[in-house]
Amino acid sequence: MEELQAIVENQILDIKKRGEVFQKEISKEFVDTFVKTLKLPNTLSDSIVELLSIKKRTSVIWLSLSECTGCTESFLRNEIPGFDSLIFDVISLDYHEVLSAGAGFSARKNIQDALATGEYILVVEGSVCIKEEYFATFGAEAMSGKEELRHLAEHALMVFGVGTCSSFGGVQAAAPNPTKTEGIESLIGCELVNIPGCPPSDINIVMNLLYAIIFKKAPELDALKRPLWAYGKTVHDSCERKAKFESGDFVQTFDDEKMQEGYCLYKVGCKGPYAYNNCPKVKFNSKTSWPIQAGHGCIACSEPNFWDDFGVYEEPMKKQFAYFAKAPKLGDIKETTQNIQDLYANMQDDVVGVFFDTKQSAIIYQGKNILQANIDINPKNFLENLAKKSKLTGRLVENYQTYFKQLYDKNMQYSSDAMLSNNLADTMTLTHFLLSSDEEKEPALRVIKEAISFPFIQISDMDFSVKIQDEKIVIDVLKGMRLPLCYILGGLEYDGIAYGVLASLCKSIREGIGKFFIDTKINHVILGGNLTQNPLVQNWLAK
Repeated sequence: MEELQAIVENQILDIKKRGEVFQKEISKEFVDTFVKTLKLPNTLSDSIVELLSIKKRTSVIWLSLSECTGCTESFLRNEIPGFDSLIFDVISLDYHEVLSAGAGFSARKNIQDALATGEYILVVEGSVCIKEEYFATFGAEAMSGKEELRHLAEHALMVFGVGTCSSFGGVQAAAPNPTKTEGIESLIGCELVNIPGCPPSDINIVMNLLYAIIFKKAPELDALKRPLWAYGKTVHDSCERKAKFESGDFVQTFDDEKMQEGYCLYKVGCKGPYAYNNCPKVKFNSKTSWPIQAGHGCIACSEPNFWDDFGVYEEPMKKQFAYFAKAPKLGDIKETTQNIQDLYANMQDDVVGVFFDTKQSAIIYQGKNILQANIDINPKNFLENLAKKSKLTGRLVENYQTYFKQLYDKNMQYSSDAMLSNNLADTMTLTHFLLSSDEEKEPALRVIKEAISFPFIQISDMDFSVKIQDEKIVIDVLKGMRLPLCYILGGLEYDGIAYGVLASLCKSIREGIGKFFIDTKINHVILGGNLTQNPLVQNWLAK
């Protein structure tokens, strides 16, 4: 954070040195809100107020491509600092097709003037047509949207893709996408910040623009170029209905009276666990409300391909609704002659061995198994212990007993003798006991086959915990195993839950290795066991 303070102070000194002071009155309340929203140190506030009060307004060109103007509508509803304060004190909105006072050649001249200085931020609203590029044309020159975007991005200080259309393609890129429409990233060569949402909140638009203006760089981004402060957690993580998800209390239909009691909307299609956005915190229309508060589930509008990849909006992800979902290429689980002794025999000191098998699992380093995963896979013990853990989990088991009585009764017929295992893959055996009354010779293999058949790519994360203790990687799966009960009560079927369990196990192994060797340079990872023969499992382990 000292770096940010230095950036602000250096700008103040430079402006005063050059004598280019543009005196304005900046609200301290607005700056304090900016600092608080982005979780920056409070000590930055006074310096930012001083900077903005003397800094020349930053030129912004707002380019509209294939879009509905919803992002502009959201932008206009900004309350802090307010749209008027924003454009009079902080930014110079030199071109915006909807808001510009000028038209025709007059409006186009503003673009040329900004281009001449080369000191502007480009905001792009809407996706770009690649195949039929002249579906959008600009000015008397009839430049295509594709040409206009490239031309303006080439000279911009930074580019913001505002909305899911510019970030990832949006509805225009939905199947069958005859115009080959896509997000803008492939056409620009400078720094890009995506602010997806359909539309994104005014806070996400304005606060990210302000960050770039104040600090002259982008905020920290995720792999999809989204600011982590806004898109670092799922909608589900901060949802006011999350407690009802954890207790297994779900709205059964949209006219369910339990809607008013805050019951979870997952069973009527909410995709909150798979969507990264801060909607529950920032809301919309000056923090008036947001979709889940209003009674409709999240549709994951800030995710790539959300029109096609999540099935039906009013149902959980089920096979019969996987119209355009990209089925993962899993392949079958193949038996292998490789055993754990082979892995021990071929290990070097700078190599980690991961043996992930239906019969045995280990993480091998310097001749030792450093994986610890003691699991009691007795479903009766699991359910009884879960019921006593808290009010939420007690209610969860109660709902499981109510809605899946036959399955509950079958599991309660087991003796109370512990069924201890140190094989991480036996988590899938417990999963089968909780999800199905079918008798299986190898329950773990049934879970794997179900996971392979799941046609979606979204992972229902099981929240398994990973820690380092006594030089061992300790993976605790039992806390996370409450979630298969949550998901099955929420209408997700066996295959979707199995997919989530398998992916979460791989994620836990990967995180464990990362934590254990955070200060160690490891050159190679060797995989062994029948589960690691699967390409997607390999990808999950190595990601």
